[in-house]
Amino acid sequence: MKTLTFSLLLISSFGFAQDRQEIDSLKHELAIVKHDTNRVLVLERLCQAYRFESSDSGRIYGQQGMDLAQQIKFQRGEAIAYQTLGNFYRLKGDLPKALALLFKALQIAEKEQYLHELGRCLNRIGNVYIELYDYTNAIFYQKRALKIFESIQNKDGVINTEAYIGETYEKNNQLDSAAIYFQKAYKKVETSKFALKHAYLLRCMGSLQFKLGNRRKAFEYLHESIQINKINNDYNNGTLTFNTLAEFFKELNQRDSCIYYAKKALAEAQSIGLKNGILDASALLAEQLESKDLKEAHNYLKLAKATNDELYGRQKVQVLQKILSEEQKRQRQVELENEKHQNQLMQYAFLAGLGIFLLIVFILYRNNKKQKEANTLLHHQKEEINRKSKQLENSLKTLKSTQAQLIQSEKLASLGELTAGIAHEIQNPLNFVNNFSELSVDLVKDLKEEIEKPTQDKEYIGELFDDLSQNQEKINHHGKRASSIVKGMLEHSRASTGVRELTDINKLADEYLRLSYHGLRAKDKNFNADYKTEFQDPLSKIEVIPQDMGRVLLNLINNAFYAVHEKMKQNTEGGYLPTVTVTTQQLDNQIIIKVKDNGIGMPESVKTKVFQPFFTTKPTGQGTGLGL
Repeated sequence: MKTLTFSLLLISSFGFAQDRQEIDSLKHELAIVKHDTNRVLVLERLCQAYRFESSDSGRIYGQQGMDLAQQIKFQRGEAIAYQTLGNFYRLKGDLPKALALLFKALQIAEKEQYLHELGRCLNRIGNVYIELYDYTNAIFYQKRALKIFESIQNKDGVINTEAYIGETYEKNNQLDSAAIYFQKAYKKVETSKFALKHAYLLRCMGSLQFKLGNRRKAFEYLHESIQINKINNDYNNGTLTFNTLAEFFKELNQRDSCIYYAKKALAEAQSIGLKNGILDASALLAEQLESKDLKEAHNYLKLAKATNDELYGRQKVQVLQKILSEEQKRQRQVELENEKHQNQLMQYAFLAGLGIFLLIVFILYRNNKKQKEANTLLHHQKEEINRKSKQLENSLKTLKSTQAQLIQSEKLASLGELTAGIAHEIQNPLNFVNNFSELSVDLVKDLKEEIEKPTQDKEYIGELFDDLSQNQEKINHHGKRASSIVKGMLEHSRASTGVRELTDINKLADEYLRLSYHGLRAKDKNFNADYKTEFQDPLSKIEVIPQDMGRVLLNLINNAFYAVHEKMKQNTEGGYLPTVTVTTQQLDNQIIIKVKDNGIGMPESVKTKVFQPFFTTKPTGQGTGLGL
């Protein structure tokens, strides 16, 4: 087991109690912040900071951030606001409102392809389904989140999601799968610089070990988790850990210990208004005290019933059913629109291919007609030339040979254009075939693991076979589509897959500068730096792919903040002001973007390698390239 050290006991995204100094710092930052978009981000960080407080401050800050984001049309901020406020309501026990807000965030993140926000949103929707005991949907959303976090190399997101997937499997008694994901997450926490999820994983693994019969190991994990919770005043994980211990002692028929830990869980849950914790603890106390103190048991039973009605009452269930129904309709509508779009593309491709085919037929007909006319003319000329010298006859043969070569070149040029069209058009169904093939490989691995288990989950195996069957149908469908394209010669050249848009470079650079700064601030509260913009105004809009350009800017700015932060850690004498400056300038038909910092600098040996795809100056695990 991992040795407990104070360096690992940091506040994590699993619900550590909020540092009052951090809240005060955020309030001060809110009072002096200049840009409206910055205000949105600070308001949402305040909502997040208050999520375990018993006051209503978190909801107020979250709602203010959402209203401001909508007012200034800051879509990324709106997606962040919806998911932050949704998570706040989840922790307060209002699951219908939480799910409604998270689905709104999901809709924006999917439409605009905000991958970080999309991953967090899917993760939190999965958490709501855990509390609704719908483990199938919980796994579905969490695995979607895991794929996104892995694709963008978000290490914290990967650890969080692997831990949540493990917890979901453990609650659903799929213990082998739970052990695999807990091991993956815990291994990353051990090798991580910050190790933020230690106490949470210890609690989950303790519950798993108890179910596996390793009771001594289970109690070791839980008691270590309690020590970490106590140091950090983590009442959320503390409640869950005490409730887990109470359940253990209930199963061991040790009533006094069960009651003791259930009361500690109830006290911590009530201190932060954690409805699920209150429900579990009060219900357990009512059951255990029934034969010992009937009056006290009755009081706990009343508390459990009131809390259960508040969480899962008839009205809440009706609202929840309506929200789920609306989301299913929205998803179905999206599928129908995608199908309609694909049908339109196929129709356009058919018409374009038909047009090309008719053009080729026309060209061949015209060439054939001209050839016949030329042959007729040549025939008459040949009769006349035959009456002339042998030298003129040889010249005629040379002319025929040259003419045949020209005709063949024209045909080959047409064939080359046709081949290019085929190559572009066939790429689309081949991408589908490749994607569904990769998914099928993952499903076969899961199926093999399940079949090799001593106790097989036949329902899960059936689901895997169903998924495999659906994938094969898709592969067959798109394979036939590719075959149809080749056979029918219905292809046309396509443009680049990236969509270029008229973009305000000043606005784009400003947004990613602030997102980089606040992202680093949220990840490391010790990080601090100044940033400035020196934008030429006005600046002409230009056509770029905003997502690609934004990714480059974000990487460059993150590297700049990293450089000044490293120098600040090295500077022990004081007087150093870390600063990152972003400049834009228009010269004739060019726009120049500069990212400047006064950090640790870049030696000549590094400058020669900045365009290598995976070259980095950062320690292992903290970067894959300089973004160029």
